Amino acid sequence: MSQAQQAQPPKINALSYLPVSFFGSCMGLSAISVAWHAMSHLSLLYSKDSQYNPAPMPQFSFIFHSFADMISLIFAAFAVGAFLALGIAYSLKLITNFESFKQEFLSPITRPFFATICIALLLLPFALDRLGIPEKISLFVWAIGAIFMLIFSVYIVQFWICQKFELAHITPAWIIPVVGLLDLPLALPLFSQFHAMPDIGFLISLFCLAVGFAFTIVLCTLIFARIVFFAKLPDKLMPTLVIFLAPFGAGVGAYMVLISMQALTLAEDSLGFLAIDSTPYILFLLGLFLFFTLLPQIIQIKKCCPFRISWWAISFPLAAMSIASIKINTEILEFSKACALLNSPFSHIEMVFWIVSISLLVFVTLIFIWLIGRTLVGILKGELQNLA
Repeated sequence: MSQAQQAQPPKINALSYLPVSFFGSCMGLSAISVAWHAMSHLSLLYSKDSQYNPAPMPQFSFIFHSFADMISLIFAAFAVGAFLALGIAYSLKLITNFESFKQEFLSPITRPFFATICIALLLLPFALDRLGIPEKISLFVWAIGAIFMLIFSVYIVQFWICQKFELAHITPAWIIPVVGLLDLPLALPLFSQFHAMPDIGFLISLFCLAVGFAFTIVLCTLIFARIVFFAKLPDKLMPTLVIFLAPFGAGVGAYMVLISMQALTLAEDSLGFLAIDSTPYILFLLGLFLFFTLLPQIIQIKKCCPFRISWWAISFPLAAMSIASIKINTEILEFSKACALLNSPFSHIEMVFWIVSISLLVFVTLIFIWLIGRTLVGILKGELQNLA
C-alpha cells in the first residue's frame, strides 16, 4: 500500500455529520407529550364528567380533554419514532465513521451532549406508556437509561476535575450531564405498583435532587460568569441558553415524585403537603423569571443564527417548564376540591396558573411544530451537514 493511500482521510458520508445533540429532540418530544397528557388530566377535572363539580364550561373542558389526549399520543409516536431512527442512524455513524464520533466525544463542547441519549431513554417510558407498550419494556428502557446516566454523570465530573479547561469551553450544555440526574426519577410513578418501588424511588429521588441542584448552583454560576465577564456564546450556541430553564422545570417534577414516593412509603396522602409546601412554587417561579429573561432571545433566535440542530436544545427546557406549570395547577385544584375550599370554579391562584399553563403550552407547542417541520425539510433536502 502506498504512502498516499495510507494518508488518505477516512471516508465521509452523510451520517458523519449527524450530531449527538440531535437526541435532544427525543427528550423534547417525550416531554411535550407528557405536557399535553397532563393538560388532558387537568381539563378533565373541570369537565362535567369529573368527580369535581361544578366546573366552568364543562362541555368544552371534556372536548378539550379529548383533544389534548390525542395531541399527547401524536407527540408520543413522534418521540418513539425519532429515537428509533436516530438510534439506528447514530449506530451506523459509529460503525462507518468512528473518527467522526471520536472527535465529537473528545470535544469539551460537544461531549456533554452525549448525556442526551441517556435522558432520552429516561423520558421514553412516558411515550411508551401513552402508546400502550407493556410496562416491563418501559421499565427496562428506563433502567438502561438510569444506569448510563449515573455512569456518565460520574465520568463527566471526574473528567472536569482531572482536566484543565479554558473558560471559553464552558457552555450551557455543561448543565446536561449532571443536572440531567433530575430527569432520572420523573418516570418512577409509572412503576409505583411494583412492591419495592416506593422505597427505592424515594432514595433515588432524594439522591438525584441533592446532586442535581448542587451542581446546578455551581454550573449556572460558571456559565453566567463566562457569558457576562468573558465572552458571549457563538451564534450557533445561543439557543443552548434556554438549557438554563431545565433544572427548574425538571426540578419541580423530581420534587413532586419525591413527595409522592414518600407518601406511598408512609401510606399517607401527599396532596396536603404539596399544597402548603412552597418548594415547587419557588422552583417554578425562578424558572419563569429566567423564561421571561430569555424570551427575547427565543423570539429573535432566527435573526441571531440560521437554523441548526442545536436549536432543539430549547425544546426540552420549555416543555419541562410547561409540565411544571400544569402539575402545580393540578395539585392546587385537586387539593382545593378535595377539601371543599372553593365555592367557585376558580380561585385567584388557580386562574393565574391556568392562564400561564395554557399560554405556555400553546407557545411551546407552536415552537415544536416549527422545529419538526424545519428539521424534516432540512433532512429531505440533504442539508444535514449545514444543520449540524
